[in-house]
Amino acid sequence: MNKKVLLVYLKSDVDSFSIKPSHLYRISAAFPEMHIVEARDREDFCEKMDGVDWIMTWYFRPEWYERAQRLEAVFTPAAGHDWVPPDPSGRVKNYYGHFHGRIMRESLLAMMLHFNRRVARAMDNQKSGIWDRRVFDGSSSLFNQRVLIVGYGNIGRQAAELIRAFGAKITGIKRNIEGYENDPYAEKVASFEKLPEELPAADHVALILPGGPGTDGIFSLRYLSCMKKGSYLYNLGRGNCCREADLVRVLTDGPLAGAGLDVFPEEPLPQGSPLWKLPNVLITPHASAISDEYLNLYLDEWIETVR
Repeated sequence: MNKKVLLVYLKSDVDSFSIKPSHLYRISAAFPEMHIVEARDREDFCEKMDGVDWIMTWYFRPEWYERAQRLEAVFTPAAGHDWVPPDPSGRVKNYYGHFHGRIMRESLLAMMLHFNRRVARAMDNQKSGIWDRRVFDGSSSLFNQRVLIVGYGNIGRQAAELIRAFGAKITGIKRNIEGYENDPYAEKVASFEKLPEELPAADHVALILPGGPGTDGIFSLRYLSCMKKGSYLYNLGRGNCCREADLVRVLTDGPLAGAGLDVFPEEPLPQGSPLWKLPNVLITPHASAISDEYLNLYLDEWIETVR
């Protein structure tokens, strides 16, 4: 490898997403010939980007590509293109993270078990000092349920791998199903057009869809009303795919028994949102991938990509 200059600017208000000296050491140990420059802040980052070959960052604006004439590649841990859009000219290559599923699938599983094992009711009884085993009458187990994953890409398949180990039957929904005839995790993978046929059979429906105009409001009341009575919905992809008013309606009047929501059309979720007060909703603040292992998993992937 020719000696590359790598500018690193990975800072976040979430500590797990902020690069540490130990991470920089891993990069240096893997590529001793590489010159690593760390930006202190946004201003420092903008000043230094013109003299580097590669950038590792959370955020990059389209107009910066033309400014950074020496730049060859932008690397980001993010899975989506929300904060690092492609170079309009096509000159600079973009590399996005593909490791998130190993963390996010545990968040999805935790939500499923929260509802299946009635954890909220148990916590309420614990606070009140109530011993009532009848709370668990009618609870269900994953090995007897079907899980529908809408957005059966890299993250969706990693989620299916874990959930299948609990005995659940998996169906994946994908726009293009070519090459998925013998998927090792899903019993079947169907196209989006088959969604109305698959929804009534699912006990749990997980939305792991990307953002962007192509998914705005895509999971509408039309689909929500098709869901099985007593089923659960989870959204760990992007909040734009499902309208809040539609969600509140099916959570209040049925058929949904509950929902685990990590992403929302507006973030932070406004205090006036009725979702905060619904007793059958579990809310997490766009946190399904937050983990101490996050950046080390990313560097595992990044090092192999560079090699």
